[in-house]
Amino acid sequence: MSDKTRTSRLASYKNACQGATELRRKRAELSVSLRKQARDEQLLKRRAMSPTEGEDITQDTEKVMSPEEIVRGLKSEDIATKIVCARAARRILSKEQNPPIAKLVDAGVIKPLIAALDLFECQDVQFEAAWALTNIASGTHEQTLAVMNAGAVPKLVTLLGTGGAVGEQAAWALGNIAGDGAAARDTVLRHGALPALLPHLAPAAPATQLRTAAWTFSNLCRNKNPLVQFDMVAPALPYVAELLDVKDADVLADTCWALSYLTDGPNERIEAVQTTPQLLERLTHLLQHKSPAVRTPALRALGNMLTGSDVQTDRCIMAGCIDDLAMLLRCGKPALMKEAAWAVSNILAGTKEQIQAAIDKGILVPLVEVLSTEDIKCQKEAAWAITNLCLGGSAAQLDALVGAGFLEPYCRLLAAPDQRAVTVVLDGLANLLQAAAKFGQVEPLCVKLEEIGALDSIEQLQEHENEQIYKKCLDILDNYFAEGGDENAQPQENGNEYQFGTTAADNFNF
Repeated sequence: MSDKTRTSRLASYKNACQGATELRRKRAELSVSLRKQARDEQLLKRRAMSPTEGEDITQDTEKVMSPEEIVRGLKSEDIATKIVCARAARRILSKEQNPPIAKLVDAGVIKPLIAALDLFECQDVQFEAAWALTNIASGTHEQTLAVMNAGAVPKLVTLLGTGGAVGEQAAWALGNIAGDGAAARDTVLRHGALPALLPHLAPAAPATQLRTAAWTFSNLCRNKNPLVQFDMVAPALPYVAELLDVKDADVLADTCWALSYLTDGPNERIEAVQTTPQLLERLTHLLQHKSPAVRTPALRALGNMLTGSDVQTDRCIMAGCIDDLAMLLRCGKPALMKEAAWAVSNILAGTKEQIQAAIDKGILVPLVEVLSTEDIKCQKEAAWAITNLCLGGSAAQLDALVGAGFLEPYCRLLAAPDQRAVTVVLDGLANLLQAAAKFGQVEPLCVKLEEIGALDSIEQLQEHENEQIYKKCLDILDNYFAEGGDENAQPQENGNEYQFGTTAADNFNF
């Protein structure tokens, strides 16, 4: 194994030689698949389709205007004409399955729509123009960029500050622009969008306004290249803590997504989120929410917090997360089970006290059950968790792991086609055998591994095309299964099982 590879592997675990922050697994390994899933669950951009409440349905009979007619009318000095044309643009962009955004943009509709945002003497024009711009900004990157480059953002921020229906529509438009990427997000924030948005985030705000504001805020927090400048969104955290206590599932989901983005980064961000009064307790409680659309981002945010420092992990444990994680391991939904196992793996990468807290809450049995599922992604995350315990657990904790019946399903993963799953299990077995050596338990453990067919699997893996897997197998076989092993290693009998220690050796930390 190269030095570079060894450093990479060590960085995935916690042991006595390295610090807590370095050894917990951050989001990097899961980020690609999870971001794809996130895009399905929470759209980056949204097109406004429904008519406003009370709109005269007879308008459906109005003549459909061409893009050129709309642009000419928007440039008219007559307010009534502007209203009709702004509404025509909005209706074309709202109701068709594939709205002709490109045709309207090419006709030059963006600038007169933005100019209409300044007509404070007529909120109807402002509202229709903001809605039309919202739907243009829901299109391609180039179309969103055209709206932004034409100067829409500062005008929309001004309208956001006015509140009401016009302010809500401005929030929607800004959310679409911010959802286009990190550069667009930062442009929206630099123009003062967050201070203008905060009143919309008050729990007492009208339901539709609150939903729009929560989604817009989530887009102001998302994207990692680069991460959002934290101090530009941090003033919203007290509002976020309050939103976690509302009943609306849409608001809860988008608020939790925002927290998942804010906690997916350095520990300093996790610290600011965690120490916001009542936030962590309310977030943890949402792991029990009946809607998977809420549980998923809540678990994502909580899992990110568990990658932080020991103190930050302790806060999550004190908030009661372990019971909820045990429940999610048995929820039957692979995406949630995988996330829950990943979160547990970071607890089991922690201190012995954190490991013991998880064991005391009965986490090992459902964790082992996940190893027996058919989903390799779930199995792999559960294997990571067990591998971490094998590395950092005490003798009594390793005995508890053995008692949970992990060894056979764990070793079955040696035959998995997923090479990372195989390497994780090989690392865990190496750690377990090393621990067994400290307590004179190598011989009974090797016998057990031979009985369940694990030895055969390890020997076969010597032929594996992956050099890393071959070397790991060779190390295990040379160190623990070669002839002339330690004949003085005497197992401490416990029925037919082996134990890692029941005497003073229990107190030996490794």
